[in-house]
Amino acid sequence: MIDCPPWSSVRPNRVRSGLTVIGCRVDLVLDDATDRVGISAEAARLAEDLVAARIGCEPRLVRVAALMPSGRPVALVRGRAATISVSVSHGGGLFGAAVCGTAGVGLDIVDPAEAGPSLDAWFSADEIALLSDDDGLLRARLWGAKESAFKAAGFDEGFRPRSVAIEHLGPTGFRWSARGVHGRARGQGVFADAGRHLVAVAVAAGFTTTQRQARSR
Repeated sequence: MIDCPPWSSVRPNRVRSGLTVIGCRVDLVLDDATDRVGISAEAARLAEDLVAARIGCEPRLVRVAALMPSGRPVALVRGRAATISVSVSHGGGLFGAAVCGTAGVGLDIVDPAEAGPSLDAWFSADEIALLSDDDGLLRARLWGAKESAFKAAGFDEGFRPRSVAIEHLGPTGFRWSARGVHGRARGQGVFADAGRHLVAVAVAAGFTTTQRQARSR
């Protein structure tokens, strides 16, 4: 069973605050992209605004930067790492950000129309057995679950889809586990619709060795 309530839809340009996944509060905001050239920077600005609102400081004091080599976003307040997890994503003209103060969080935005059979190479035999649709919706859920779970795990390494196992996949949520070079993580996630897009939000149930090291920097 997925330990979180169903979460059916979210509208662009509105902050969805107070979503609870396995007891962890997540704040999320989405926006429509007018210029895709700077969409990554715009997603980072959304994350900065969310962090500022969450901790009660001015947005100008917050910066979201990419931690290399993975590119994982980290929130800096007055130049120091904040104890809050952030995640950004964009796809198909929509971008967004999510923050969580008590666990690792991951966000992914998928257009089901772009989730074709070519993704099957990244799924295990057990995961492929979950796929029975022809319209890409289940593939979009599975791919979004993997992407968001990997982000929530906080591994500072390149995305390896097969390192994330989706153990349960339902219409409103999923359960996952992941293995990295220096640690492991597991957790749950939820799905929401945003127009034609599918939004996946994952939360790590506990910090891995990798995450503890990153948060102590």
